[in-house]
Amino acid sequence: MNKLTLLFVGLILSLSINLKAQKQEPIKVEKRFGTVFTQNGKVLKPRQLLELTEDNPEAFKSMLQAKKNYDAGMVFGAIGGFMVGWPCGTAIAGGDPEWALAGIGAGLIAISIPFSTAYVKHTKNAVSYYNNSLTTVKEDVAQINIGLTGSGIGLKVTF
Repeated sequence: MNKLTLLFVGLILSLSINLKAQKQEPIKVEKRFGTVFTQNGKVLKPRQLLELTEDNPEAFKSMLQAKKNYDAGMVFGAIGGFMVGWPCGTAIAGGDPEWALAGIGAGLIAISIPFSTAYVKHTKNAVSYYNNSLTTVKEDVAQINIGLTGSGIGLKVTF
């Protein structure tokens, strides 16, 4: 009796189960305030893009170069932004600002722009390699149907 109950519960639970393979979604390039890379509606950061491309050597190599450019651009941009912001804050507070510092900061910000451009270029290449390497997986890999037949209970597996 115990085995029959277990079998009955198992049959009820497995009625019309669809087995699906894990499908990798392509990475999309969107133009917003700059270039944004998204997958499944989530914005991807450079580190996440690097992790996603690990399985594809071409994409990973291009993404490594992109990440180096991103990091260098962020360093120059952050330091430059600080150097511009400090004198501006001093001027707003009523002090005597050091405008030479702001000029040097503006120069550092200008230096960060080519790094940002190179980041976008290499990341677009990596995304292209990644998306081209995705295999199209059939949505339904297997479908199991259990039901009554003329001679009893039947199991049908469709691939």
